[in-house]
Amino acid sequence: MAWGPRVRVGLDIAPDALTLVRVHGRGRRAVLVDHRVQPLAPGVLTVSPVEKNIVNPEAFGRALAALCDKSRVSVCAVSLPDSVARATLFDTVTLPAKADELDRLIRWHLEKAFALDLPSSALVHQTFPRTDGQPGPRVLAMGVEQAILAQYEDALADVGLEPRVIGLATFHRFNAHRSSMTRLAHPGQQFILLAITMAGLTILIFEGGVLGYVRIKGTRRPLTGGEATDRVLEEVEVSLNAYGKEKDLSQITHLFLSAIDPADDLPQRLEERLHLAVKALGAKDVGLQRIAALSDLEVARAAAALGAAMEG
Repeated sequence: MAWGPRVRVGLDIAPDALTLVRVHGRGRRAVLVDHRVQPLAPGVLTVSPVEKNIVNPEAFGRALAALCDKSRVSVCAVSLPDSVARATLFDTVTLPAKADELDRLIRWHLEKAFALDLPSSALVHQTFPRTDGQPGPRVLAMGVEQAILAQYEDALADVGLEPRVIGLATFHRFNAHRSSMTRLAHPGQQFILLAITMAGLTILIFEGGVLGYVRIKGTRRPLTGGEATDRVLEEVEVSLNAYGKEKDLSQITHLFLSAIDPADDLPQRLEERLHLAVKALGAKDVGLQRIAALSDLEVARAAAALGAAMEG
């Protein structure tokens, strides 16, 4: 048994860079004590939900080793690009108690949502309270091909890293900014988190603080810079139209933007198009001491790693 705060490590893996952070302590006393970025050359990592992602294992291993050099990192929480996974939400009256039956139910919902057979996917799920007043849970189901997951695990093991948990980047971004978003969206807690990275775009919609919609859009052509603004707006509208077929869009009040290299006018364009309060998330929206040492651009890059470390 041990007392006192411990250091937690978050590692974010993206197509163009690896980001590692260390956080000391918990809650309001949590402090950012280390932040490192290791670039990846083009073509080393290609994000896909179907094929192995690490195209050049040697170069990827060297980058990981350089990132962890002299840091004494062993156990870490790992954040993967969203588009390695398939994710869906469903409501149910009850969940099976037996693990094999639960696995079949989760797999069936994913296969139904994506019209695919997914016999070799590694599955995880999370439950939430339903927001429609009906009994039973709301379930977030996610699946990653086992070969893809194993490739990442093997690469981490080769440099002495043991993943305590492996999750998706946008959900870790949510962890990093949760306190700020829920405070600003009070009291209704009806808001959108829009995450834009080098691997694509993810939209999460929350109903009373509970996840009500998820859409992951992977892209080989990054949705960054000014030329991508119209594409981003179109993708957001596609998601809102899908959500609005069953839910009341007028209840949504805020959109929070966590984006790498967005156009300067993207928040304004989103506000004008969607008629929502739009906020670009930055260093002030992360509940860590010493986070002000990072620029908002650095925080946008590091948000998934920060959220992964804070989750533990």
